[in-house]
Amino acid sequence: MKLILYEKASDGITEQLKGMMKNLIAEDRMEVYRTITILSKRLSRPIDGRVIMVLAAADRTDLLDLFSIRKLFSSIHIIIILPDREDESVRMGYQLRPRFLTYMNGELSEVYSVLRKMLKCHNQSKGYREVIPCS
Repeated sequence: MKLILYEKASDGITEQLKGMMKNLIAEDRMEVYRTITILSKRLSRPIDGRVIMVLAAADRTDLLDLFSIRKLFSSIHIIIILPDREDESVRMGYQLRPRFLTYMNGELSEVYSVLRKMLKCHNQSKGYREVIPCS
């Protein structure tokens, strides 16, 4: 299992998520990207195993950039954090086929809960005993 985090800004949502996730997934299984170019290069290379990706779009331009590389997301489970609640942003967000969609001003704890459940499902499908406490 690999967790890929994308956010243009540093020390924002991805850093908070990394801190929350360190009890659930090894740090060497998490990758953080800050530019669309580097993210697309990474996604163009093979990735072993299942991938969950959290995309935090900073603004409409960033969302359009993510949308432009959407073909690279075909086999990846996506969580998207949209910059606003505008109809066009929401439409683009859903076209990325996310497992979960939220907004920049939303609760980060919801993203954490969804990630935790996705990891739990992955562990159970691999035959591992449950290592993620249910609360």
